[in-house]
Amino acid sequence: MSFNCFAQTGPGGVGTNDGSSTLDIWLRDINHFSDAGSTVSTSGSVLQQWNDASGNNNHAIQIVNNRKPQFNTNLKNSYPTLEFSGDDELRVAYDISPNVHPNITVIAVADHNTATNSPFSKLFGHDDSGYDRAIGFDTRCGATSFHYFGGGVNCFVSPSVNSDFIVNAQYTNSSFSGWFNGNLIINNAANGNGNGESFLTIGNVTDRDFGKTYNEFWNGSITEFIVFGETINTAQHIIVSNYLSAKYNVGLTNNDFYTQDNSGNGNFDHDVAGIGQASDGTNHTDSRGTGIVRISSPSTLSSGDFLFWGEETKDPTYDFTTNTTSYYEELNSKWRVSKINDLGTVTVTFDITGVDLSGKQSCQPLQLAVDNNSDFSSPTTYDATLVGNTATITGVTFTDGDYFTLRYLDQIVWDGTSFFNGSGAANAPNDTNECLKFTVKPGAISVLTFDAHVREIEVENGGTVIVSDGILLEIEDQVVVDGVIDLFGEAQLIQNHSNTTSNAGIGELRVRQQGTVNLYNYNYWSSPVNRGGNWQIGYLEEPNGVVNFTTSLDANPSTTPITLSNRWLYDFNSVSGEYSGWNFLSPTDNLSPGRGYTMKGSGIASAEQEYIFKGIPNDGNYTYTVTANNDFLVGNPYPSAIDADEFINDNLSVIDGTLYFWEHFTSNSSHNLVDYEGGYATYNLMMSLPAIADNSGLTSGNGVASKDRPTKNITIGQGFFVTIDNGGSLVFNNAQRIFSKESDSTTIFYRSNAAKNITTTETEDDRMKIWLSFKEPAEHTRIIGLGYDPNTTTAYDKGYDAKAYEDQRNELYWILNNDKLSIQALPQFDNTQELPLGVKVTDTGMYEFSIDDMENVPSDVTVYLKDIHNDTYYNLSNSEASIWLDAAVDDTRFSIVFQESGTLSVAEESLNDILLVYDDDSERILLKNIEQREIKQLSIYSIVGQQILTKNDDTISLNINIVNFNKELIF
Repeated sequence: MSFNCFAQTGPGGVGTNDGSSTLDIWLRDINHFSDAGSTVSTSGSVLQQWNDASGNNNHAIQIVNNRKPQFNTNLKNSYPTLEFSGDDELRVAYDISPNVHPNITVIAVADHNTATNSPFSKLFGHDDSGYDRAIGFDTRCGATSFHYFGGGVNCFVSPSVNSDFIVNAQYTNSSFSGWFNGNLIINNAANGNGNGESFLTIGNVTDRDFGKTYNEFWNGSITEFIVFGETINTAQHIIVSNYLSAKYNVGLTNNDFYTQDNSGNGNFDHDVAGIGQASDGTNHTDSRGTGIVRISSPSTLSSGDFLFWGEETKDPTYDFTTNTTSYYEELNSKWRVSKINDLGTVTVTFDITGVDLSGKQSCQPLQLAVDNNSDFSSPTTYDATLVGNTATITGVTFTDGDYFTLRYLDQIVWDGTSFFNGSGAANAPNDTNECLKFTVKPGAISVLTFDAHVREIEVENGGTVIVSDGILLEIEDQVVVDGVIDLFGEAQLIQNHSNTTSNAGIGELRVRQQGTVNLYNYNYWSSPVNRGGNWQIGYLEEPNGVVNFTTSLDANPSTTPITLSNRWLYDFNSVSGEYSGWNFLSPTDNLSPGRGYTMKGSGIASAEQEYIFKGIPNDGNYTYTVTANNDFLVGNPYPSAIDADEFINDNLSVIDGTLYFWEHFTSNSSHNLVDYEGGYATYNLMMSLPAIADNSGLTSGNGVASKDRPTKNITIGQGFFVTIDNGGSLVFNNAQRIFSKESDSTTIFYRSNAAKNITTTETEDDRMKIWLSFKEPAEHTRIIGLGYDPNTTTAYDKGYDAKAYEDQRNELYWILNNDKLSIQALPQFDNTQELPLGVKVTDTGMYEFSIDDMENVPSDVTVYLKDIHNDTYYNLSNSEASIWLDAAVDDTRFSIVFQESGTLSVAEESLNDILLVYDDDSERILLKNIEQREIKQLSIYSIVGQQILTKNDDTISLNINIVNFNKELIF
């Protein structure tokens, strides 16, 4: 039977341990029992049973107490042995008689304490009467001579007393060959073949339980005992001898090919196996042995070619540890090879059943690393193919003395000087490394200058990583920061996991955000970090250190660090519209992530005030129990922007679907509420509206917004209001996070500084939208919106329709049932639609209706303001409509339509063929009737709507003297 038909798990990789090969008995360094196979022997105790490891259950047994050998551990190169003395012996129910096993090979590792024993001493035998197959000492060969039996006494070799040796005895029907410590001493000597007992005795020539009286007991140790039911070939003899030599530190006098077992080469003594071809042409090309490494399939094999490998660790519990040279995760054991001549390439297979690969990410290959240095600093690597519990690597080339092990990549490392293992420039992480951890070690500061996407990040104590302005650090899982992560400028950190946060550390994330410098103006804030799970406003820093607070009304920018007023710190979670619901905060009050708060500006002589948040990055889910009919001041809790659409959709069961952002106008110059200049911008799933001055009477109603409409992305630190429709839970989560920068106009922070003049790069939105402007006599402008989205209906749709948030003195709004809307959303456009438009007027005067902006409106669509009472249409697509209004106006007068019927407005009709010229010198208006059409009436009004002059004249031309009138006229 060819050994190469099976996975070679026998000694040195010869034979198998599952009973399927001719390896019939293998008594090795395991399976010693003090009873019948259940109680493991302890050192110094006697042994009853030595279990067979060949898979054939040919156990060596002794049940008579005074004949049991002694078991001792750690005597033979850290391996156990059995000590035989007196009349100790073991019996195996295995017949080595020639009529049963004509060809056998017996290999043993042993030593002997004295030269003879009355006067014979046998290592093993099965003698009946003819001394057929046995080896031991015999005085007939000399006092210290080893001999073999086979029809007589045949002198063999003279081993040293108390010195371990390896003996290989090979029997055929007619011959004996013997090796001693790898050296062939007897080669095919004629040998008798008498049949002995049907059992094998170890430590005596035969077992006395069968009525024999032989007292030829072994006086010494037996450490390993092997029987093959055939004559193994020369290559296999060499392999088994090198395996035993390395394992038990027994020197070979010939064919000592494996040399990595000495101290100078690292003592790679364990689980040695080999393949190769002997000088006689016999070979063995597939071995695994007692370890987990199998090597096979040499591509070129000639006589004298051998490859051996051994492991440095005895009985390892396999795990992976970080190689501090390469920062790869390496198996905590390695192997070394001895190579004689050239076998070409080989296939290497690992049994990974006991190898803990739980730390390896599926996106990274398991690799075989081969290097001539034990630190694997410059390895040749091969990717393994994993199938079940095996890892296979083909086409491997070894050089004599090479080391090899398994490894995988798990982390990118900044070691204080350089990056390792990243895919970016200079081995830094980039946006393709999402399955790798990023570790920052102490030393020089590491700087990320391009986007990085990693599995997790750990900044060790003393380590610092700077994320440059505008760069995204995206992390799949946790952040452990015992050092510093510093987000410069608009750098952001996003975490993508959906599990409970495991962010931790004694260090800090630093996040910068700019606030207003106007000491009269509020910003609405929310912290992106926490300390111990909460945030205190008193933790806030500016570039010079931790911010001071005073009870004075005004901040003091002249101190270092600056001093802010704590008089203006509030949060809000109370009944909608109830101003008394504002709750005063102190700088030491705990605020949970996602809570919004107010704070006024610093007063410094600069365009912006930079603040620095320091703490553990907020991450994961934050949930709040909310009460119906409340307004709740919340805020983006993360060190990244969040997607307003995601936030709204996640919370539509409890909120009305519209977000409100306070903007304090730059012109504000008072702490008095009635003098405030500011208002709320609006955002929902349909569209957004800019802030307008609040003229409800609560504040001054003056000022103009400097910010554009809100975008779908809410920037770091931004607070905002939601209105609670239904009690339940309000949630922030990582899925809402998005990378968006203010400098790209994809987010806006509502401080009072002017908006930056940049190009918008938001994701394209192809929905049709129209913004209508309503300018009152005092020049304040109200904007409302109309949009079309297939997700809506003609009824009220939460998240798409928005109710008017503030009760203004003068208002324009859509009418839907009994609701006043600032945003109306419809499922699809139809030019036959007529949309009721409500107007509230407190201040009588001239009001201007116009289109403020449009998006994705087809060129053939015309927007008309319909005056239902006068059956008049104003083409807003061409020009604004100025109409005198007073408090008598009601919600039935106006609508928006998209086609005209009835009479066009007077202004539009007259301008088609009437020319008006003002002569500044004569202060007269000249009216030219170019088409000589009939003029029924001409009226002149002042800017405040007062009628100054009316003429009914059929003449072709009019020449009107206005010298006595105010020159601010409207026609």
